Amino acid sequence: MTANSSQSSSFDKTNTEPRTEPNTEEVRAVFRLVSACCDRWDHPEEWQSILLNGVQELAGLPFVGLQLIRPVPEESPPDLLPIAYQGWETEEQERIYLSSMADEDRAVLPNVNKALSPAMGQESVAFSRPMIVPDDLWYQSDFYQRYVKLTGMDEWVSSFRLAPQLDSIVMIGGNRKLGAPPVPMRIVKLLGILGEEITPLLGTRLSLRNQISKAGLTPRQRQTLDLLLEGLSEKQVAQQLGLSKATVHDYIVRLHKHFDVQSRGELLSYFIQRRPKGNLNPSL
Repeated sequence: MTANSSQSSSFDKTNTEPRTEPNTEEVRAVFRLVSACCDRWDHPEEWQSILLNGVQELAGLPFVGLQLIRPVPEESPPDLLPIAYQGWETEEQERIYLSSMADEDRAVLPNVNKALSPAMGQESVAFSRPMIVPDDLWYQSDFYQRYVKLTGMDEWVSSFRLAPQLDSIVMIGGNRKLGAPPVPMRIVKLLGILGEEITPLLGTRLSLRNQISKAGLTPRQRQTLDLLLEGLSEKQVAQQLGLSKATVHDYIVRLHKHFDVQSRGELLSYFIQRRPKGNLNPSL
């Protein structure tokens, strides 16, 4: 999907008004993005990078992020945890973004409950900033003045969906630069579809950073694992890699320990089932 594609144009050829509904190719692009993430399910950093690159392309946003929101009593700001993000041009922008979630006295996004309340009902919802916060409230808010304005960003758009397996709401979206045009409604709806499809997979099909995955394996251990998954025997793996059988056996022992399995059958089953193991709390 390209910016010049007639299918992805924000205007209908028979109408001068901007389209409010995503077309078939745009919806297919969302499902292709989800599929591409699932293909790298056991590489947290890789599938998260694929996801964020896809959101940038899909929505035309310079900054994008995937984060968790844990609702707390109304008198306290919700707990926020970034899982992955990209697009900041400077370390100072990144620092401001992280402080917007970590500071104990941080300002809260105005009207945040308008976004979180529907998501608590396990429905996928998506909003652009004007749908939640009118201009006068937005530009006068502490949140905008303390964080958003200092990064050179403004307009935001995000999807919100409850992930019961994480006891959190998952937010996927990002910001456009200050002065950029409003986010089209069709983009808002596409992010809603993406949130609906991705959220149930977090920690159940898509491994998170603290779950057992290929992260942490040495290059030789990864090669050994890949060959085992292709059906090669221990002896054949040794021949393929030009290593001694004892060395390969040591790699396999380490693989069993890493993936918390007792046999090659359990190891293969782990990848056939594609079910990440380990703690589902990404903050650990």
